[in-house]
Amino acid sequence: MSTQYGKEAELARNGKLEERRRLAASMTTKPEILYYMAKDGDPDVRKALAGNPATPTPADALLAEDADPEVRATLGQKISQMMPELTDKQKTKVRRWATDTLEDMSRDQALRVRHVLAETLKEMTSAPPAVIRQLARDTDAMVANPVIEFSPVLTDKDLATIIAEGANTARLKAVARRKAVSEAVSDAIVETGDVEATAELLKNPGAQISEGTLDKIVDRAEDHPELHEPLVARPGLSDKAAKRLAEYVADSLLDTLLARKDISPDLAEQVRAVVMARLAAGDGPSPEAMAADPGGANGAGAGALEPEPDRLTRDEALELARDMNKKGQLTEGVIYDAIGRKDRNMAIAALAVLSDTKMAAVVKAFATNSAKGIVALVWEAGCSPKLAVDLQQGLGNVAPVEIIRPSSRAAYGLSEAEMSWQLEFLRDMA
Repeated sequence: MSTQYGKEAELARNGKLEERRRLAASMTTKPEILYYMAKDGDPDVRKALAGNPATPTPADALLAEDADPEVRATLGQKISQMMPELTDKQKTKVRRWATDTLEDMSRDQALRVRHVLAETLKEMTSAPPAVIRQLARDTDAMVANPVIEFSPVLTDKDLATIIAEGANTARLKAVARRKAVSEAVSDAIVETGDVEATAELLKNPGAQISEGTLDKIVDRAEDHPELHEPLVARPGLSDKAAKRLAEYVADSLLDTLLARKDISPDLAEQVRAVVMARLAAGDGPSPEAMAADPGGANGAGAGALEPEPDRLTRDEALELARDMNKKGQLTEGVIYDAIGRKDRNMAIAALAVLSDTKMAAVVKAFATNSAKGIVALVWEAGCSPKLAVDLQQGLGNVAPVEIIRPSSRAAYGLSEAEMSWQLEFLRDMA
């Protein structure tokens, strides 16, 4: 037995925690020692071992079954990052084991493990397709949505299946935001009738939308103002679609429509004719009013709509929320007031301060439509279960069937242990 081997063996058996952790993380430690350390009693040691590229496969196999989710998550991240290197024929067996292990981890009961896996693999071209498909179908938005939006491994068939399986608005929007969206996938999104996802699709320059599908959207969009601006700005409008838009979009968008470079002089005249017909029918300001008030129906004056209140930037909102909290003025009512003004930043900042959570973590909970995360934040903030439901429905954009509501067993719909875990998870991710 060499002197070095003996020293490592002694440290592995009897060393202090930090000594064992360093030994487990070292790429020069003997493989036999690393294998032995897979059974170390401290999770910090096993976590260091799980992240060590030099750890032998048999030890990794033990760590894949580790009771600690942080150990499993670290191992999943390491294996994912190693996948691009496992391509030559001599590594076929190792690659097969790695793929099988990642497949198991993609179904891990711990959200932390699945989330780390999703974040690591989401943009990787060499990620195993079966793993990516499983992550894309995960029940938690924080796992599924980033994979759906960014993974180059997902095929049109995969995306069509996700849509056909009844994807909620957040997942449809993730599909619509992909770097490239084919006509077939665009058609599938539009066929769901989801207005928010359709709006995302229209805003995406990488989304291919056929002329026929654009015409279909235009025909359906009259009662959905959120589609008007992206439609007016969307390239490839047919003459029919341009004229149809002129029948109902706000006056402020008509100038944008007429200023399009792909609008021919002849079509521009036809659009103006449609506008004049609207004016003659009383739909919009009179020609005299337009001459007197260049702002049209959206300008100031009698009957004009109240201007939207100025919304705060994220930093301004956070500063204001902290100041109000110091003065004892930050309450649940402030959040409801922000919701009423559609001031998303202020609502999120108030919740962040009241729950003593970093703004980035709260933003992530809402951006990923995490019902559990939102409920946990409201609970930690000391606000009512009703606010938790209202925030899920409003700013959280959580699908109706996924909204967590109060029950006879749990005032917030979740146990305190589960809400505490969600908070810890969100704060770790920030």
